[in-house]
Order: sequence, then structure tokens, then C-alpha cells
Amino acid sequence: MHVSRPRAAALLGAALSAFLGLAADGVAQRQHVNGLIGEPPDVSNWPHPAAPDGNPYPRSTATAAELKQRELQENLGKLLFWEEQVSSDNTVSCGTCHIPSAGGSDLRDGGVHSSGNIGAFGMIRQHQNGMTGRIDFNFAVAPSTDIDRQVTGLHVPTMIGAYVFEELFWDRRAGIEFHDNGGTPITNFLDWAACEDLSVGPVVSDVEMGHEGIDWGTGFIQDKLNESYPMALVDPSTIPADVQWMVATGYTYDILFDKVFWSHPQFGGAQGVTRERFAMAVAHYMRMLIPDQAPIDLGTMTDSQVFGMEIMDQSGCFSCHSATGGPTLTTPFGILADEFDNPFSDGQIHDIGFGPVKTPTLRNVGLRTRFFSNGLVPTISDLIDFYEHQPQGGRTQLNGSGPGGTLTPGERAAVIDFLTVALTDPRVAAETFPFDRPELCSERSDFFPFETNEYGTATAGPSGFLAEIIANSPPLVTKPLPFGGGMPMDWFKIGVGHGPPGEPAFLLIDGAPGAGPTLWVGPTFITIPQANLDAQGIATAHVPVPLTTASIGVPFYAQWMIIDRYRRSFSNAAKFTPFQF
Repeated sequence: MHVSRPRAAALLGAALSAFLGLAADGVAQRQHVNGLIGEPPDVSNWPHPAAPDGNPYPRSTATAAELKQRELQENLGKLLFWEEQVSSDNTVSCGTCHIPSAGGSDLRDGGVHSSGNIGAFGMIRQHQNGMTGRIDFNFAVAPSTDIDRQVTGLHVPTMIGAYVFEELFWDRRAGIEFHDNGGTPITNFLDWAACEDLSVGPVVSDVEMGHEGIDWGTGFIQDKLNESYPMALVDPSTIPADVQWMVATGYTYDILFDKVFWSHPQFGGAQGVTRERFAMAVAHYMRMLIPDQAPIDLGTMTDSQVFGMEIMDQSGCFSCHSATGGPTLTTPFGILADEFDNPFSDGQIHDIGFGPVKTPTLRNVGLRTRFFSNGLVPTISDLIDFYEHQPQGGRTQLNGSGPGGTLTPGERAAVIDFLTVALTDPRVAAETFPFDRPELCSERSDFFPFETNEYGTATAGPSGFLAEIIANSPPLVTKPLPFGGGMPMDWFKIGVGHGPPGEPAFLLIDGAPGAGPTLWVGPTFITIPQANLDAQGIATAHVPVPLTTASIGVPFYAQWMIIDRYRRSFSNAAKFTPFQF
């Protein structure tokens, strides 16, 4: 196997820093390196996660009790990261946009944001009705009749290995401190807290997982989760093995949160779900996502892959895509001399022509389907084209031995081989522990692709509007809460949009589909009267259908009828199959 030139001095420096990183009491010292953070390596050659004082992440040499607490928080955080019930309408989880087999990015075809960037799909915009507390598809900020999923302004960065960055998001707005909901830094979270700070943001984004005007301070998110059963929306056969026991307890989230954090010195006791506890759990899950089993970590890089790495090194790519300015192999095993080079990012803000953003990690880049913060580059080959053809000065260029310094076919193949194979952890690609996950409800055949459950065509009324049903919320049949409580059914709702403003609307429901045209539900149906459509032509029905265990797996069909200028018009229809897991 070909091995590039050793960096003995760097290797000695890394070993010395690891040795000196242990204080007299044996506690590893946290450190900042450029835009990265960590502790001397533990069981991995990667930096051990540096965590805030209020949420320590114990090393493998910690006591059994400390390691058990770490495991409990990781388990809870894993559930929360993949929990679609965190979102306002049960359709989006953190993991929806961060699929491991897509390199921790979005596996779905990206949506086009108004900026022209390719972003990730979020929720259909909606707001909380102040009088009822319900979340409705119609919303307060006008004007808009857009009833499609919103799109984030930027393509999503990966969460895998993100723990090593001292500040997160493309603009590094999360971290270094973790603030309370009012913006005041929280005691014991004054450094190393980027993962905690990141975790509470997407939940309240009205594009991603929240609704218009949502805020942790209202208690809405906490109340909703408190009475929810973990992984209630997913097929139990797909729940990862390490968290199955937590789901099997039959506890709702409020009980699980108390059991995990009961003895916490700062956020302990009987509190149920809180913003800070949520952040601590999700942060611990993110800190366990260390992609350290790629060929470059195991010493199994081929000659081609090493050659591709050397081309990138000589081209100056690693001036931004490493912490030390140029990682090279130091032993036949392929271990990088400095563990902070492992992410292949300096964590700093740079501008290569799309605006200033944080350098993304190159780890698992071969699994991604979109590149750059704008998502406009769709393939690795296009990515190589971009860097190969950019002029010197202000942008990095891939330099080869071909005409005009371009890459020869062999050099190009070597660079692609290095990026797509040498930096890919096979556990990430295969979604095996710790990168395993459940199948999301939004991935089920009932809901994927989006609007798959809709059918039929709308019929216009005198005003000419073609109303469209909004039918993406899953009809979950809930279990009774412990101690005689019960979960409100307001989370299942059916909306209508693009209707004539101000007109009355009725929801038609039946156990069989109609033949159409016009009427797409069965001839014997339940009629649910609703208030008039709002000024934007949108209405919401919180369906008072008795979703009992007898209805599990039994489909029903729904369609909107609107009285438009005293004549009837109809939306398209949708099929729903109630379920309970």
C-alpha cells in the first residue's frame, strides 16, 4: 500500500498534546482548535466530545453510574431526534432532513426556495388559533394561499460529526453558549454548548417543525410531548434496538424525561419535558455520531485513494477542509496525525462565491445528493467540475497534470475515489448502529411521496376556485394516558386551501371512495360543518371521528364541499388509514 510522506513532528505533537491533555486528577481537558472543539481521543482517534459543565459527556473510563446516565440521555435523545411528534402536526422530525444514508443530509428531492437555493421541505405553514389553542392550516400573516410544504432557505448540513464544531449552522449562529428562552446565557452552559444551542432551534421554526409564532415559552411543545408516547407514529419493527426498551416501558415522554433527568443538579426533579432537558438529550445523541470507521480511519485506503488525497493536499483544498492546514497519512494504518483533521473542515466561515458560510465536513460526502449551502450542485462529478474550473485567487482550484493544470482522467478518478470511498463510514451508508433509525411515518407508502394519499380532481364553483384538500397529518389512534388521562385528538386535522374566501365549507367523510367525478367519497357520508373559509381561502377541520381500536387499519375517505355563491363546489379527496403502534 502506498503511504504519503509522514509528518513525524505533527504526530509527536499530537501525542504530546494528548498526554498533556490529562490533568493531575485524570480529567481530560477540553480545547478549542481553530473552529473545532474536543478532548483528547478516547476510544476513537476522533476528539472526544467536549461538552458543557451542565451536561458532561463522560469518557469511557468514567464510573458505571456516569456511563449509564450518558446512555440514558443518548437513548432519549435518539428517540427525540427521530420523533415526528415533536413537530406541530406530526409530520416532521429532526431526522426527516438528516438521513444517515444520505450522509446526514436530506434524501428527498430538494425544494426550490424563493432565493433560488435548493432547500429541505418542512411543514405546511400554519398557526395556533388563540381562542382554541388548536393548530390550523390557515395562518395570520397574509397574503398567501400557499398550502404546500415550505422550503428551508439553505440546503441542510450534516449532523454526523457535528459535535466537533464549536459553532453550528451554516452561519455558525448556534453556540458557543446555550441561552435560555429569553436569550440569557445559562449557568454551566457558557462554553462547548453548540449541540445544545442547535437542538432547540428547528423545533420552533415555522418552516421546519413549528408553526407561525411558536415559542418554547408558550409551553405548547412541552405540553404536546408530555402526553405523547415515544415512536407512536412508526412501525415498531423498525425501532432501533438500543431504544426499544424505552418505548416498551409504555411511558409517555413526561415520565421518561423525569426518569432520565431526576437527579440532575440543575434541571432535576419532576418537571417532565423542558426546553433544557430536550436540548441536553438531543445533544448527547449528536455526540455519539462519530463516523470513525471509514477506510482512512482503518488504514485500508487504496493507492488510488491516497493519490486522490495527495492531489487535494497539493491543490490547497485542506487549507479550509482541515484544522491544521493539510492532513496527510502518518502510518501504514492511515491515522491522521492530528485528530482535529478528521472532520476535514476548519469550522470557519469562508466565501467561495455563494456568500460566507462555514466549511462543511467532507466526511461521508459521497453519500450526499446535494452540495454547497445552496444545494445547487447535484453530483460529485459536478462538484469536481466546479473546483477544477475556478480561477486562482479567492477560490480553491483542483490542480492536475493535464492541459492547463486540469485533472487527467486518472487524477479525477482518484479524487472521486478518495471523496466517495475513503471518507465514507460503511455504518453510515448502511444505517447501522449508532447511525440506525426507525422508518418515519412520512416515509410510509400512505404518505410518501408527499400527497400520495390524495386522489380525484377538484370541481370549480361559480367563483372559479379549484379547492385542494390538505391531507398530510397522520390519523393516529392514541392509547389512553396513564392514570386515567387521555390525549386530545386535535393533532389529526384535515385542511382545505385555494378555496373561495369567506364561503362556508363542509367536510365529507365515508368508509368507501366515490367513483367521481365531483363526488370522490361514498354516497353515504358524514358531514362535518366548518366555519367559513378565511380571507386566504383556507380552513381546517379537527376531525371528531371516533378513532377507536376498531378503526385501526380500516381506511376512510374525505373530501371538502364548499358552498360557492349558493352553489356547491368540491375539492379533490384523500384516503386515510388510522393506525396505532
